[in-house]
This record gives sequence, structure tokens and C-alpha cells, in this order.
Amino acid sequence: MPGAATGRATWLAAPGAGPNLRLGLRTTLASVPPLLAAAQLHEPALIWMALGGLYVNMADTGGAYRAKATAMGLASLLGALALGGGIGLAAWPWLCVPAMATVALGCGMLALYGNSGALIGLVTAWCFLIGINVSEPDPAKALAWSLLYLAGGGWATLLALALWPLRPYRPVRIALAAAHRAVARYHRLACPADGGPPAAEAQLFTEKLRVRDALGSARATLADTRSGRLGASPADGAFTRLIETTDALFVTSAALGDLLAALPAPEAPPLHRRLQALNGRCVDALLQLEQALLGRGPLPALRELRQELEGIAAEIEGLDPALRDAYRQIQAAQAHWIATLDGAGEAIPLTALTPAQAPTTSPGAGGRAALAQGWATLRANLTLESSVFRHGLRFGVASAAAVAVYTLFALPIGYWITLTVSVILRPSAGESLSRTGQRVLGTVLGGILAIVLATCFPHPLMLVLLLVPLTLVMMAVLPVNYGLFVFFLTPWIVLYKDIDQPGDWNLALWRIANTLIGAALALAAIHLVLPRWERSQLPARLAASLRCNARFVQQVLDRLQEPPLAAPGPLATPAEVRLEMGNAHVSIQRFLSEKPAHRAMAVPLMAFLLHSQRLIDAAVVLGRGDPRRDGPPLPPGFGALRERLPASLAALATALEQHSRPPDPPERPRPDSGGDPLARQLGRLVDPVIGLHGAVAAWGDWQGLPAAAPRLDCPPEA
Repeated sequence: MPGAATGRATWLAAPGAGPNLRLGLRTTLASVPPLLAAAQLHEPALIWMALGGLYVNMADTGGAYRAKATAMGLASLLGALALGGGIGLAAWPWLCVPAMATVALGCGMLALYGNSGALIGLVTAWCFLIGINVSEPDPAKALAWSLLYLAGGGWATLLALALWPLRPYRPVRIALAAAHRAVARYHRLACPADGGPPAAEAQLFTEKLRVRDALGSARATLADTRSGRLGASPADGAFTRLIETTDALFVTSAALGDLLAALPAPEAPPLHRRLQALNGRCVDALLQLEQALLGRGPLPALRELRQELEGIAAEIEGLDPALRDAYRQIQAAQAHWIATLDGAGEAIPLTALTPAQAPTTSPGAGGRAALAQGWATLRANLTLESSVFRHGLRFGVASAAAVAVYTLFALPIGYWITLTVSVILRPSAGESLSRTGQRVLGTVLGGILAIVLATCFPHPLMLVLLLVPLTLVMMAVLPVNYGLFVFFLTPWIVLYKDIDQPGDWNLALWRIANTLIGAALALAAIHLVLPRWERSQLPARLAASLRCNARFVQQVLDRLQEPPLAAPGPLATPAEVRLEMGNAHVSIQRFLSEKPAHRAMAVPLMAFLLHSQRLIDAAVVLGRGDPRRDGPPLPPGFGALRERLPASLAALATALEQHSRPPDPPERPRPDSGGDPLARQLGRLVDPVIGLHGAVAAWGDWQGLPAAAPRLDCPPEA
């Protein structure tokens, strides 16, 4: 994201996401009523039910109802077991130190199973930590309080899934609608309808990432919804088709934007304006399709768009031959967009069909397969080569050290030290360092607010009423801004504890002090316990992305030698290319956040991502097939380019892997003015490779690598 690319501190946990008011409201309904009952009935044990409602809602990562139910159910069950086990060990403080290390290791390893697993592990560790700090523990307390926590988690889960049996595909519709809006926003920026220039390349790259994230979320949500359900549904196939058509619309938008940007200053202004206006109408049709998917309007009528397209095609035939081919390609891309949109419209009515009742698989088959896959993943990561395993060990050591510190010095509410360690430490050192500042600043400012509130409102009932807006806002900003979440979480916990001891604002001071101690322990763990910095891993990530791009370019160039396609259309970007591109982007973010000195590489690394995306876009355009109608031979030097271009990308990858300077870049083909449009497109394929060479060379300069490797380029005639 832009913030990461420039090396600035990133406070947004999910760029582009807005406050989740529904999550805030659900958490308020789950946690505040038990606190109100505790204050009115003078029954402090009900506080554990409120804690269950809060923690289990934190484990809700959204998505399909089945995924939400699994995550929240596991958070309820594991949290209750951890709380009971912790209370059982609370009578032996020094035994709690190795126990905390073991529990933290296991909870840290749950990050292997995605964001849901990481959050489940985090709240489970919190429950165990709170349990070992209970005063005067006994078996009756362990059982009763664990059951209350389980009841609070169950109530939170029920609130989140109240509509589950009625609208099982609702999360899929919401995820797909978000993908439609992301594609529409990208199309407006890349193919403006107002006659203005396209958006800056950096902004387009950011929007492409958001579209890819939205499409990935839609695929994952559909997979979670379908997984383990009895029977087959026509809606499954319809939603799958909608996801693929949305992906095809995005690919077509990227190709169309590239074609429009490659045009010289419009020599046919009326036609150019007509094409741009059609782009705007296409976006409007996509947004109308999104509303139809959500059941808020009719399907778009595309007949007028087709008629306008036919009129544009007729006008293109009257252009000068030098312009005709370029405008034909743009018109063909628009035709493909409208045809794809029509296919999406045909699929939407099928999404309302109900599933068949005949079971197609054994009810337990999906669960057994998931358990087997989960065990295989865990076993494969029980090695120091696994970043998650190293994180689990680091988390375990730091958590045990925190328990030992507050036990040795008898610090009041010392478990906040361990809580701080748990929320700061992440598998990535850069993310951990970023969270340290957010945690400390949010806690200090929130602690000051807690002191003011606890002093001004000493009555238990008033404290509960204050928790209503605090809970609502705290959970609403959780997906958006971790620093703000901590700011509101601090007074929440202080006031929550004050229900037993109203007016005790010293809790806020101790929370601030213990947060500082925990931050110091977390920083020590980051630097001393199995450190692995992103700087050592980034070259391999970048090299893997380059090799995937080389294979994709080779596939596209090979395709150009095949016979013309009957119905050419944009070539979809392979999933492997998208995956490696995403891995490279995440690695760059982590690298830039690790140390201030790394920020000097922000511009070259952003250039690496931008040129990689330009290369993919150029390959997508070429993948449509030979755009010429009359079938002349391929441009001179095409064979040499086909051999040398993928080799140049592979040579850049080798230079990164071997920590050497890259060879010289290939030379750009220079066709005659007004020559073959395919030759011009080949030139646009070489330009990003030259840009990638510059980025890799800048990395070598920053590392102080020795002299350059032998030259590897394309012959001048290519």
C-alpha cells in the first residue's frame, strides 16, 4: 500500500476498510447486558460472561456463516478450557511460567491457519493468562467461570449467526458486490469517461491490489459457504460464474486502460470522446448489476450499449489505416466487457435457487479431510525454517518471561505485561515493531481517558452505561485502526474492572506502567529470540515473482505463434503470478517497516511492483492473440525477443538469489513509425523489463554488491 511503500508508519490495519458498526453493535449486545446484570444483582461472576462476549467477537473475521460459526465456536470452547485450566494452575505461580510458555507456543502456531487461527490463538492465550491470575482459585470457580465464559461466547455466536439458516449466501453476495465496486472504481480511474487522463500509475497499482483482495475474499467466502454442506446447489455454479466474470471484467479493464494510454494525442477526438463515454456507461451498468445482485434493483439493460458499440465499430472503419488497428483493439476490448457483463447478468437469477436435498458426500467427510489437512500443515511447520514456528517459540519465551517478571516482583495486575507481549509480537518483525508504538501510545492516551472517567463516574451503573459507547466504537474501529482500538480498549478494561472496585483509577496507572514493561520485553524478544529479518527473505520473494512473470511472458509469446483465435479475448492472469506478486508485495511492506534505514529503498521497491504489474498488463494485452486482420508475418526479431525476454527476467531472479549485480537490460524494439501494432505492443512488453532491471540494480547498489554480471540483452534488430 502507499503507506508501506513510502516507509511511513502504517496505522491502518486494513487499508480501504471502513468501521464495522455491526460488529460494534453485536459486541455491545453480547458484553454489556451481563455487566449490567452484574452491577444490579451484585453478582461479579457475570463479568466472565461479558468477557466471553467480547473475546469471541474479536475472533470473528467475517466471511461465510460456516467460517464465522467455526471460528467463534472454537474461540468459545478453547477460551473456556484455557480459562478453567489457568484457574486450576493459579495456586502454583512458578508452575504457571512453563505452562504459559507451552500455551503461548501452541496458540502462536494457530497462525498457520490464517487470520482466524491467529485470533483464536490470541484470545485463548488471554483466557489462560487471566485464569492463572485469579485470586483464591478453587475447582468450583474454574468450572463455574468457564461455563459463564462459554455462555457469553455462545450468546455472541448466536447474535452473529441469527440469520444463518435463512440467508446462507448473503456473505457471498456482499463479498461479490464489494468486488464489483472495486472493479468499477478501477475502471473509472484507468478508463476515465470525462475526457481526462488516466490516474497515476501508483494509484492504479493500489486499486489493482484492492480488486485482487476483493476477488480473493469472494472466492474464499464462497468456498467456506459450500464446504461441508449437504447436497448440491445451482447457486454454487452461478456464484462461481459471477466471480469468474468479475475477474474477466477486471482483466479487460486493465487491457483497455493500457490500450487507451498507448494511444497518441487523439487524432479522432469525436470518436475518442464517444469511446470514453461508453466506458462510463459500462461502469454504470456494472454498478446496476451489483445492486441487482443484492436484490435492490433490476438487471441492467445492455441493448443500448451494444447499439452504441456497433456505431463505434462503423465509425472506426472510416478512420485512416494508421489509426484503425489501434481503435479496433479498443472497440474489441469494450465488446468483450459488455459480453462478459451480459454473462454475469444471466447468472444472477440462478443465485436465488435453493440447494437440492440429496446428499452427495458423507456428512463427516469434509471434517475428516480438514483435520487431516490441518495436521499435515502443522507437522510440516514444526521446524525452525518455519516463520510461524519461530514466532510461536518467540511468543512462548516472551510470555513466560512476562509471567516470571510480575510474579517475582509481585506487580499489581501484572498480567497486562503478558497481554502487551501477546498483542505486539507477530511473525513479522516489522509488523511487531509497528505495533509496539501503536500499543504504547494508544495505552497511554487511553489510560489518561480512563483516569478521567473512573474519577468522574464512580457508580457501577454509570460505569456500565459508559461501556456502551466505548464497546460500540472500540469494536467498530478494530478492522480499521489498531491504535484507535487500543485507545478505546484501555478505558474499557479499566471500567470493566471498576465494576467491582468503583473509583479505583490507579488501575489505569498500573496498566500504563505494565504496558511499558511488556513493550520492553516484546522488543527484547524481537531482537534476541530467533530473529529473522525480512531483509534476508526479500530477494527470494522478488526472485520468485520474476520467475513466475517469465513463465507467463513465455506463455504469451508462444501463444502469438499459434493460429489466430476464433474469438480472441483477454488472457486471464495465472493464479501463480497473482500469488507470487502478492507475496512480493507483503515482503516489501515488512522490509520497509523493519528499520528506518530500509526506507531508502521505498522508491526502487515500489518501482519493482509497478513495473511487474505493467509487465503483467502488457502480457494480458498481447495474450488476446495477434490483433492484425490481414495476417502478415511476425515482426523482425520476434524469435530473438521470444528467447531473450524470459531469459532476461530469469537472469534478474538469479542475480537476486545469488546476491550479485544484474546483467544489462534488453534493448527496446524500435519499429518504424506507423509500423505493425504488434511490434508496438512488443515494445511495451520490453519497457517494464528495463524498469525491473533498474529496480534490481538499485537493490544491488544499496547492498554494495560487486561489479556487474555479463551483458544479456536482445539484439538491436528485435
